Amino acid sequence: MNLLKRILRQKLILTTVAGVCAGITIGFFLKISTPQPWTKRNIMYLKFPGELFMRMVNCLILPLVMTSIVSSTCNLKKSGQIGSMALYYYMTTTSLGIILSVILVQTIKPGELLKNKNIISQNSTKSSMTVDTILDLFRNLVPDNIMSACLSQYQTVLIKPKNESAPIYDWKIDHTNIMGTNVLGLVFFSLVLGLAIGEIESVGEPLINFFRSLSEAMMKIMSWTILLVPISALFLISAKILEVEDFNSVMRRLGIYILTVFSGLLIQGLIVLPLIYFICTRQSPYKIITKLGPAFVTAFGTSSSTATVPVTISCLERIGMPSKICRFIIPIGATINMDGIALYESIGAIFIIQLHGLQFSLFKIIIISITCTISCIGAAGLPSGGYVMLIMVLNSVGVPVEDVSLIIAIDWFVDRFRTTLNIVADALGAGIITHYYNKNKQIPVQEEMELCT
Repeated sequence: MNLLKRILRQKLILTTVAGVCAGITIGFFLKISTPQPWTKRNIMYLKFPGELFMRMVNCLILPLVMTSIVSSTCNLKKSGQIGSMALYYYMTTTSLGIILSVILVQTIKPGELLKNKNIISQNSTKSSMTVDTILDLFRNLVPDNIMSACLSQYQTVLIKPKNESAPIYDWKIDHTNIMGTNVLGLVFFSLVLGLAIGEIESVGEPLINFFRSLSEAMMKIMSWTILLVPISALFLISAKILEVEDFNSVMRRLGIYILTVFSGLLIQGLIVLPLIYFICTRQSPYKIITKLGPAFVTAFGTSSSTATVPVTISCLERIGMPSKICRFIIPIGATINMDGIALYESIGAIFIIQLHGLQFSLFKIIIISITCTISCIGAAGLPSGGYVMLIMVLNSVGVPVEDVSLIIAIDWFVDRFRTTLNIVADALGAGIITHYYNKNKQIPVQEEMELCT
């Protein structure tokens, strides 16, 4: 009953559901009642309000991600060994989540299953070599202009000679700056900047306060923007229904997509993360998970990792974890540890790519996964923030972001479980670090707390 009351208090959930239902109803009504198919221009008019929402989100992504990463990494040095262990743990769990999502989406193939024809038009692909893709990855990791990295990314282009029989190794090598945010470069720059600010200690305090304040301001603006989701969903979904010819096939694929996402969340949350905890501590992870009830309720009600921080800290301190660890691990985990969103982004991005009928090699899929992993480091713990980061990933691989509206219809529901997974990862990470922290000090947690009191 209390869970139901908390959910009902969340007006965004109810309005989002209402907007989605209204969009589906209007879309089907217009599709059935109109004798002639809608023209592209009329569809453009219909989805114009949703397009404004997408543009607003794109506008806020860069300052939100960069400030979150800088403000989270500037204190890593002060935290000493705790910070290092936290960073290793978060990168390990997020990478494992990405690997799991790639295995699931390549095995189940939710975008290709039951496929009888391409629902969305295909895009042409360029000729390239694997080594060029690897080198471009490092080139984009270290951009030559931080301002241009906000707008474009480097891509090697091979120009086919007049002699068509010439091997690809002999093709002329050129490059182009393709439109799309250079996620790798911006995240790497933000990490280095945050570490540098932490190194200069007291001199960097004004910068630390600046980035923290700017991060909070960006999160507030983004939270205001998220309030427009119900309206944007109404127009985007109704326009997508009119645009897609074989809607029944799309809905079947969405069902398989949801199954794929939930499979990944369950495997990661109930098997992978607990197994890591058990290997590191030789203790049962479920003793911690079963004590996180209040945090789970808050996560399901607010769908925000940031909103659950104080509740999660309270739960962990209640079971005996040191405040020094909890108050560092959980807040930074809300920013840089996003297992749920990492799973969601990888599966969602490849799902949309499969809908487009694009044939990506396994290596390119791995590159997309790396992009997802790094973009998740700066993912904000906001309600429905998952598809905000998905837009960035799709932009980085050159896939149209309009088709994100296909999965907005169920994002509000899946987002609750993604946030819950993030809490499990943060809590178990705090438990692992507490184990090694006590092992090095040779003082059990309970004894330390008694000494402190």
